[in-house]
Amino acid sequence: MSRPEAYAGLVADLLKWLRQNDTPAGRWYWDEGAPATPAGPGPAASAPVAPSSAPAVAPAAETPPEKEDPFAAELRDFVARAMDSIAAHAADDGLLAGLPAAEPAPDPAEALASLRTEVLSCTACGLHDGRHNVVFGAGSPRADLVIVGEAPGRDEDLQGEPFVGRSGQLLTKILAAIGLAREDVFICNILKCRPPRNRDPLPPEVLACEPHLTRQLSIIRPRVICCLGRVAAQTLLGTSVSLGRLRGGVNFYRDIPVVVTYHPAYLLRNPAAKRDTWNDVRKLKALLDALAAAPTGGAPDHA
Repeated sequence: MSRPEAYAGLVADLLKWLRQNDTPAGRWYWDEGAPATPAGPGPAASAPVAPSSAPAVAPAAETPPEKEDPFAAELRDFVARAMDSIAAHAADDGLLAGLPAAEPAPDPAEALASLRTEVLSCTACGLHDGRHNVVFGAGSPRADLVIVGEAPGRDEDLQGEPFVGRSGQLLTKILAAIGLAREDVFICNILKCRPPRNRDPLPPEVLACEPHLTRQLSIIRPRVICCLGRVAAQTLLGTSVSLGRLRGGVNFYRDIPVVVTYHPAYLLRNPAAKRDTWNDVRKLKALLDALAAAPTGGAPDHA
């Protein structure tokens, strides 16, 4: 049996779930002036029916077979190619062989809390001079998915939490559309302090802050990373390849598969890009499900 056939049932189940859960939260791509036609599965709007005095009796008819979502074939192909790439990159001792071992601790929550205490007092680069708060990250210490942005903005700097404000609200809707809550994932940034005027991170700042992210990942041991936006993706992956080329496939950070999509702030300014993002996150969810269902689980199981 070929890999596309092996994952056909998994993809079909995911698409069925998305159709059954096409709630207002699932239709996040309609918000903020996006096109009214959803870019994914969901019931079509019903045309108004004129009132009639005739009995409401319809002739018996066979139920037509359910048509496959046009995106299903692309989704199956993506999952098959992604799993092949992951298998090729995985070392003999596990998917996360490129990461250092996590610090000994009773559980990931304790190790992450210890690291957070350390990072809150970091002065490794000049950004500490102007910060209000270090934005360490938030979410589950046992998350299968880590979401990485580029750096905190003004609201994040003031509140000390990642992705708050309008961008954060949109991110919450995006996660809900694929059946995830913020507490199910871990959300952080490449930089833990806000750059002045929200400029792009500078190489010395990335060099100073990357060890914090690497240690976060070694503790959480996620199955997948999702990079939001060009700066996060190019910085994490160490590449100048365009966002358009990085999207749609699987990249790798220290042997962890990375899926790239648009930053929520970009979607607020360019709502037409929500269609592409919807396809990206459906691929992301299918990959997470495939890794969880794989015989090895795709990565070491959480204790």
